[in-house]
Amino acid sequence: MVVVKEKATVTQRIHGNCPTHSRTEISVRDVKAVIDEPKEREGTNMGPTPTETMVAALIACTNVITQMREETRRRIEGHDN
Repeated sequence: MVVVKEKATVTQRIHGNCPTHSRTEISVRDVKAVIDEPKEREGTNMGPTPTETMVAALIACTNVITQMREETRRRIEGHDN
C-alpha cells in the first residue's frame, strides 16, 4: 500500500531595508538580522558580509538535507526508533 503525504505550502515574506551603502537590515517572520561589511570596507561591522551570509545559508541547508536523508534512511532500514 502506498501512502501519499501532502506537502505543506510555505509562503516566505522577507523585507530588506538599506540604511547605508553597505548595511542591509533584514526581517523574516519575527526575526531581524543585519548584513554588513567590515569597517575596512567602509561598513559598520554590525553583521556578517553578504558572502559570509550566503556561505552560512549553504551550510544550514546542507545540515537540514543531511538530517532529512538520515531520517529517511533509518525509516527505510527499519531503524526509526
